[in-house]
Amino acid sequence: MKLYSKLTIMVSLVFTLITIIFVLISALLIYSLLMITTESKRFENGLMRVVGLTKKGYAGMILLQSLLFVLPSVLLAFILVIPSLYFLFGELFTAEMGF
Repeated sequence: MKLYSKLTIMVSLVFTLITIIFVLISALLIYSLLMITTESKRFENGLMRVVGLTKKGYAGMILLQSLLFVLPSVLLAFILVIPSLYFLFGELFTAEMGF
């Protein structure tokens, strides 16, 4: 096995592990934000239920709030990852290795 293929496998493994860690941290962050929001707005949510909000409406409100947390970060990640992948690909795979 060439050194180049071992290096490619190692870089791939490192990026995979970093991605898994970021996904776990993001999920925990979104969960904690939703828990803080629902706990701090308990009175407002109860008042909305008294006024006439259904359980489906409340679940839809929580789902919409989580979507508003996630959507900007996903869009920003896609915008930032394309130039960084282009740079990494240019540096790692098309540059002269010197071997």
